[in-house]
Amino acid sequence: MKKYIRTIARDIYHYPHEKKIKDRYKKFTKYDTDNIDYVAGVQRYLANMKERADSFVFSESSDVTSIYSVTYGCLIESLYGSIANAEKNILRSYFDKHQRQEDGLYWDYSYDVKRYFNGSDGWGARHLVPHITIVFDRIGYQPKYDFLYLEKYKNPDDMIKWLDSLDYRHIWGSSNAIMNYGVVMQYARDRMNGDFSLAIEAMEEYLVKKINVYGMWFDGDVTSQEERNEMIRGAYHILPILYYDGIDVRNSENAVEEILKSQNKWGGFDTFIASSACEDIDGIDTLLRYSIMAGMKNDSRVISAINKAKTWTLFNQNKDGGFVFEKDTEFSYGEQKSLSSLAGESNMFATWFRLVALEMINDFLDNRNSPFIRTPGYELPL
Repeated sequence: MKKYIRTIARDIYHYPHEKKIKDRYKKFTKYDTDNIDYVAGVQRYLANMKERADSFVFSESSDVTSIYSVTYGCLIESLYGSIANAEKNILRSYFDKHQRQEDGLYWDYSYDVKRYFNGSDGWGARHLVPHITIVFDRIGYQPKYDFLYLEKYKNPDDMIKWLDSLDYRHIWGSSNAIMNYGVVMQYARDRMNGDFSLAIEAMEEYLVKKINVYGMWFDGDVTSQEERNEMIRGAYHILPILYYDGIDVRNSENAVEEILKSQNKWGGFDTFIASSACEDIDGIDTLLRYSIMAGMKNDSRVISAINKAKTWTLFNQNKDGGFVFEKDTEFSYGEQKSLSSLAGESNMFATWFRLVALEMINDFLDNRNSPFIRTPGYELPL
């Protein structure tokens, strides 16, 4: 009954919201999206958001720079060309100044302390680190201090106990935590000589055993589209850990079928038309990786789904060259004022996330050179 009431409430909110978007999207699909130079638009947008090498604002309506927006600025900028050496040194100094020696986490005084350090793993101190490690790989440096916060799960037995304690029915939150620890342990192992091999092996063995009939991580039967979407969002955060170390995932064919079922008729990966940057990349990234593992890269249904996803993703680019998180909707990252955008306004997080989705799609469809480098986590090449 509660699920039914919740669904009705969502319908009441989304129906008028979608009606406004639908006509605009129909017009957009008539364009030849292959001729859209979205990269030029992004570079123009980034120039407006960048104040100096170590200062980016999150959106035009946000006039405060912070470590999250600087991180996303660096990630976007380095996708389409190398950062100048002089700026690399400035960035190294910036991140070093924001890292805490006692645990290796990064801190920005503009954020709410309690929420940043003790809140959800979907945003905050532990969530930020696997973004910053990509930046370090791109500028050719390493963090100043070791990631001491990882030590509590360094022992394989402690790792297993922690994994056992997580909720695999409501997998989104748990999968974020697994990614935040697993990816950074892989980085520390491969870049910083961190002694995390046994902990990573324990995590990977546990996750392999945990794979369900759908090729993902979700306890119980999938009885609704909402549960299917939840399962896919969990897989997005867990799959790259195994993919990075070349570990096969069984039932990949079933995973492809489930992800195809989750795509809506407009190309996004939510029940409603206005799917967000998070929901879309969760579906796109997993569909690409599972299709490759299952030998289904040339499956006509996969190709069709990916092309639809590309069109929908491009529709989310604004005239200023940036991308929205969700069409016609306000956004607040971690509920922080400095990381917010108005309804319909581009922001740095959404721009980076949708760019990653587009470049992965292009790599998958065209087999052209990928802008990604082999680094654990969000930008792991196909």
